[in-house]
Amino acid sequence: MSEEITFTSLFRAFSLLYGFVSLWGVTPLKAQQKAFSDSLFVEYLLERKYYNDVLQWTKPQQTLPYFRAIAFYNQQQIDSAIHYFEKVPIGHPYYVKSKFLEEYGHTFSKKFPKADSILINLSVVDSLHIALKNLQLAGVSLLRRDTVRFSSYKAQFSGKYFAFSQEEEMMSRNYEMLRKHKRKSPVVAGVMSAIIPGSGKMYAGKLGQGVITLIQNAALGFQAYEAYRKDGWKSPRFILYSGLFSFFYVGNIWGSVLTVNIRRQEFNDKIDEQILFNMQIPLRTVFNQ
Repeated sequence: MSEEITFTSLFRAFSLLYGFVSLWGVTPLKAQQKAFSDSLFVEYLLERKYYNDVLQWTKPQQTLPYFRAIAFYNQQQIDSAIHYFEKVPIGHPYYVKSKFLEEYGHTFSKKFPKADSILINLSVVDSLHIALKNLQLAGVSLLRRDTVRFSSYKAQFSGKYFAFSQEEEMMSRNYEMLRKHKRKSPVVAGVMSAIIPGSGKMYAGKLGQGVITLIQNAALGFQAYEAYRKDGWKSPRFILYSGLFSFFYVGNIWGSVLTVNIRRQEFNDKIDEQILFNMQIPLRTVFNQ
């Protein structure tokens, strides 16, 4: 009798232990399966470009930072995208891609030191990724107008990767444009316009505006002179035209100074836009993003 009780007790204990071990082993497996199915579903939403749905689906658990980052990135919400790219752990299948896109986000936001730091600290072994990293570092250097540093990266352009060989060439052209660009001086433009109205704008590259300014000032100056010659300096006519001439004359000087600064900014903005474009296209090509 006692032997039966002992055997039954041992059997029940073994059964409970087996059930506990089985439950302990299956639960993580189910969790992994659920996480995998969630990832597949979110990837499907991304492929369909349902970015708001991706954000809504991943919002409760916040366990899929890469997918949230991509959704924000494609909606051009750069700061939010960067926040989630930073959460993608090392070893994640899309870790390298995340770091490149995070870097571009900082570059786009003109946070060049941060972009530099991400690239420099990013360890890559694939030759394509190494060349892409070199291109991105070259782009950041050029945006910072560090032409010496850019030259060191430019020397490593190989042109053998179809994904961005054209962008390497275009970035080299951007460098040449910056190197050969003659910077116009706002002071020189102001002095020239003070001597000959409109000439400062011609110097800045605005020939049409310069000619119009010259004609305006010449006409007003002539009217003021005629009023002074015929009616004297106290006459209302002279006061009117001399006041108008003074206003347009001073405006012509200040306008010439501004024109040089605006033209310089326009040139820099155009170059920066081309550089950013030449950095973004390879990321789209290499990472299909």
